[in-house]
Amino acid sequence: MGERTQAGKACDYFRYVFSTILSFLSMGIIVYAIAKGFAALPGHPILHYILLVGDLVLLAYLEGLQVAILALEKVRTSTFSDQKRAAASHKLAVAQRGLNVQRFLVGRQFFVVFVVFLCAQLTTYREMKIDFMPKAMFVVLIETGLPGALIVLAFGQLMPQLVAATHPITFMNLPGTWSVIQLCLCFETVGVTHFSWVLSYTMKFIFRMGAKEKVKRKRQDLEMTKKGANCDKKKDNEGTIDNGFNMNVSIGDADALYAQAEDGLSLATDMDVHSPETLRWLQSDSIRSLAVAYGYEEGNASKLPEPATIVRQLINNKMPVPRYLLPPFHHEHIPPHLVAYELIRREEARKNRNYAQQTRT
Repeated sequence: MGERTQAGKACDYFRYVFSTILSFLSMGIIVYAIAKGFAALPGHPILHYILLVGDLVLLAYLEGLQVAILALEKVRTSTFSDQKRAAASHKLAVAQRGLNVQRFLVGRQFFVVFVVFLCAQLTTYREMKIDFMPKAMFVVLIETGLPGALIVLAFGQLMPQLVAATHPITFMNLPGTWSVIQLCLCFETVGVTHFSWVLSYTMKFIFRMGAKEKVKRKRQDLEMTKKGANCDKKKDNEGTIDNGFNMNVSIGDADALYAQAEDGLSLATDMDVHSPETLRWLQSDSIRSLAVAYGYEEGNASKLPEPATIVRQLINNKMPVPRYLLPPFHHEHIPPHLVAYELIRREEARKNRNYAQQTRT
């Protein structure tokens, strides 16, 4: 995108100033109305001030933690282990193989609704009178709770979300994040909100959604992405002089990498196993030509079985064939190194769970 025009910048500055003035006016109205005892919730003004500030702080933690946890859900805790509070909060949030993320979201939603309703009781002033303001304007601006909505939106929701979107680790490292996550998890454990689980399971069953949806990019999209990357690389090479080797590695789609690692452990279909290309690959002549093409030495070929030999053995014994054993040129082939990566990740997760269980006992 090009640079902003002067008119666009001026429009942005006007909106910043207008929003700031409106927010400060709302704060003034709220402070004045609570001091005069106009709040719908009965109680002393000092108690109302404490409740309002506490609600906004709790809401800010709930909103910011949602963004931070979802942003760091697939990130290893060891990446930021030097930040103790963030590491402890992250480990708690993603425990039980990610189930705690869903449990946190359920408990968090209750407290968000509860806090917003409580703030509405503190920022709605039906008995307040402003003589110079028309009745219709008073209803729209005061009785509807608009000042409270602006304050809650700015301080309790948007600000923490915007901060957590760019600095999720820093936000999770704030004091009290572990306690807020634990509060949401404990409330979910009580079971008050468990009807939401029943309702979600019912909807999935009715619409036949399955336990979990697999998000995979189409093969045509992947090919177009590769072609686009190759074209960009060719353009870059045309305009520059290569003085050395390019050691940079660019991963265009990390989600696709995780999806392929999971798919590597799946089994190939009978159609893929008995496809003409696979059958030709299983022939001895094709095996020898493939070994020569990949630089295998005949002396080493006798020590370890080739993939084709294993596939033939599995087929003869009527056993399923993993996708990583399909020929490399097959469209359903998953590279073995992705499978190895997935197995290593699962083994580390298993060790972490065992260690957590031992420390608890």
